[in-house]
Amino acid sequence: MLPIRSVLRRHHAWLVAFLTLCLTLSLAAQARPAAAAGREVTLPVADHGTIPLTATTVAGAATGNMPDGSSRTWAVVSGKPAYLAEIDPMNGDVLATHPLPGASGSWGVEIAADGNVWVASYGNGDLFVLPWGATEVVNAGQPHPDASFLWQVDTDANGVAYTGSFLGFADGSTLPPARLGAYDPATGQWRDYGGFGAEYTYIRATAVLGDTVYVGTGAVGAMFAVDIATGDKTEIPLPADLHDCTFVYEISTSGTDLWVRFQCPEQNGGYVYDTITKQWVQGRFPHMGDQRVGRDSAGNTWFTYDGNTLHKSSPDRVVTAVDAEVGSKGIGVVEAEGSEYVVGMYGNVLDRYDIATGETVTLILDLPGTPTTPRSSVLGPDGRIHFGGYFSGGFASFDPETEEWRFQARLGQTEGFATVGDELYAGRYPGARIDRIDLTQPLGDGNPTTVLNLDSAGQDRPFALVDAGGLLAVGTVPEYGSLHGALAIHDPKTGHNDVYRNLIPDHSITALAYANGIVYGGTSVYGGNGSVPKYTNARVFAFDLETRTVLWSVEVEGQGQVTSLAVTPGRQLWAATRGTLHSFSTDDGEQRAFHEIAPFDWGSFPGGTWHGTDLAFDRTTNRLYGSVGGKLINIRPIGRPDLRVLADTGGVHLVLGPDHRVYFVNGQQLKSIDWREA
Repeated sequence: MLPIRSVLRRHHAWLVAFLTLCLTLSLAAQARPAAAAGREVTLPVADHGTIPLTATTVAGAATGNMPDGSSRTWAVVSGKPAYLAEIDPMNGDVLATHPLPGASGSWGVEIAADGNVWVASYGNGDLFVLPWGATEVVNAGQPHPDASFLWQVDTDANGVAYTGSFLGFADGSTLPPARLGAYDPATGQWRDYGGFGAEYTYIRATAVLGDTVYVGTGAVGAMFAVDIATGDKTEIPLPADLHDCTFVYEISTSGTDLWVRFQCPEQNGGYVYDTITKQWVQGRFPHMGDQRVGRDSAGNTWFTYDGNTLHKSSPDRVVTAVDAEVGSKGIGVVEAEGSEYVVGMYGNVLDRYDIATGETVTLILDLPGTPTTPRSSVLGPDGRIHFGGYFSGGFASFDPETEEWRFQARLGQTEGFATVGDELYAGRYPGARIDRIDLTQPLGDGNPTTVLNLDSAGQDRPFALVDAGGLLAVGTVPEYGSLHGALAIHDPKTGHNDVYRNLIPDHSITALAYANGIVYGGTSVYGGNGSVPKYTNARVFAFDLETRTVLWSVEVEGQGQVTSLAVTPGRQLWAATRGTLHSFSTDDGEQRAFHEIAPFDWGSFPGGTWHGTDLAFDRTTNRLYGSVGGKLINIRPIGRPDLRVLADTGGVHLVLGPDHRVYFVNGQQLKSIDWREA
């Protein structure tokens, strides 16, 4: 029989172990509170019609004389599907349109010497060709099964087409290297020239001179010469004054010169490379806007930079500005009726400059608009719900009181909106431009007005905008290849702007909320396209507007991206990811609740999209509404959670209307529900 002291000692040891285990389990539970199951409910769903977002967006075009001497501009209008338009630049007539099944648009259009018109498309990454004299386009397929995006296309003397691919359909979270492909219409076969290195996930530019294909890459900017016959690759050093470039953005040819447009953190612009001397011989041309340049019979090269101002570079490389502006798409020189003209276009507007007389004619083209996908939404200060489109832009407005729609075309791709007082602000891509929209006036002629441009801070996509107590707070995704997002604060009264770049190191800022002098932020580990995340978990943080300091910052365990935030009573900050909903203390960021709404595999998420959820708190009903993982939810912030999930339908771009209905986008339709009926 054991002595009583031994028995007590054993019981004490067991008790300590038991209490330690309980404490460990308790701490683990506090670190990640258990998920609460949602209750499905059925509600009447009102349909308010198709969101009237349409646009005539031309991303790729080419101009030249055809084999029969006729002058033509060929332009691809983005849409579902995109289409190729044949345009007579002398009178502005649209002679024919050719649908491009499966394509959303095109960045590369090329007129080959034999009259074939080539289109490098995005959506499915297909290459199309309209043979000279044909009435229907031919789909030549993809250079690689994982290709989702083809960029520029050019042809050699034998009519073989060369294009670079972005492999956006590849499985896994890491993008594979981009590849150069060549399609021979005579044999109907592709040749794969392979990639250029693991860091080069984009082939953004392609041009052919003689027996060489010139390739520009991203999201690490580099330039290569590829021997067509052997496939040998030689890297071309970039201009000495360029550093850390993210893209060799576009390459055009003029004679034996390459006109190259670069995207770099400090030095965007164009340069000229002489392929004979293998030297950079001209540049920098700031903000050169061309995909193409034109060359006249005298050997002059025509191009635009510093806006759409037309310039001429003589054969001895003397550059002269011309008192004319032309659109930067499809620039080329055509000969007609004994004269030569520089032609360029933008959208449904075509400009034609007479080289001999200096006269410019502007023609409005009858190009059918195409539907664009809703990209952003907001309740405006006018009581209407406003929508922006992707990627063509456009501005659609819905009046909940009258059920009337209104559409205006003159607004580019808007990543996010915010209402601040009586003003509506739009965050525009590219260059993270913040515009103030005067809702009492039609768009155009100075409306909207740019109040903040974050391009110089290396930012590109302003998804997160919020009213921060009369200030406008903006969170951004950085430019291609970068992880350094930013928080910007704009004062509408003084016009003063403050920018805090890389505030949360190596994170984008993709969600914002505000309460009591504090801006709350949610981040994404995914930066601009082509960047490689350094972290696994997104963060939420608190930023004090008075001291301009980060008060706290905590990880959102197991989630790569936070795309919406809301502050509710009980000092709670709610954060939504692509499949989960979290509650944190606004005091110190301690996590209080966790709900899995829909499964999501971050391990296979490649990045490239930054909006996936919306949250809105209704103080009248004391309910938090959301669209999370494509599902519509409703939760009580305080007390028993009572999470509800709408059955049978879902949506995105949720907005709480002035009538307390929850409006959301389902496909191209605007729908709404009244959660109070549940």
